[in-house]
Amino acid sequence: MDDAFKIYVEQLRDGHVEKLEESFSSEFLDIHEKELSFKGPVAFQGEAYLANDDLVMRFSASCHCQLPCVICNKPVQQELKVENHYHNAPLAEVKSGIYHFREILREIILLEVPQFAECEGGCPERKEIAQYLKEPSSKDEEEEEGYQPFADLK
Repeated sequence: MDDAFKIYVEQLRDGHVEKLEESFSSEFLDIHEKELSFKGPVAFQGEAYLANDDLVMRFSASCHCQLPCVICNKPVQQELKVENHYHNAPLAEVKSGIYHFREILREIILLEVPQFAECEGGCPERKEIAQYLKEPSSKDEEEEEGYQPFADLK
């Protein structure tokens, strides 16, 4: 499976562009958390080329993750999409002539995981906790406590 995460730099010489299209198992993300899991494959497509002394990758990826609803705590499926992401690596750092992009892809996908998720269409249990949530009013905004040194600035 690691061969799928390799780019051979020598094949990109003389202006060649390598098209990348792969479907990876989400196991490469190596996530073992109670509240976050990835289901199904990670779809990946893009291209790699050389620009002066840099290897440039442009790619898009998508997958699904499961995390708890912020209201009811039931599992929620979320689609994660990374679109037109550019990554460049100096050729001086690619000592063997083979660039491994597994960790870069993993990092980019994990950065897209939302902090909070809610059931699709709004959690039906939201109305049950509405009484505990305070709606901000304009009066509250006007009566801020404490010293406000920049209050007169517009």
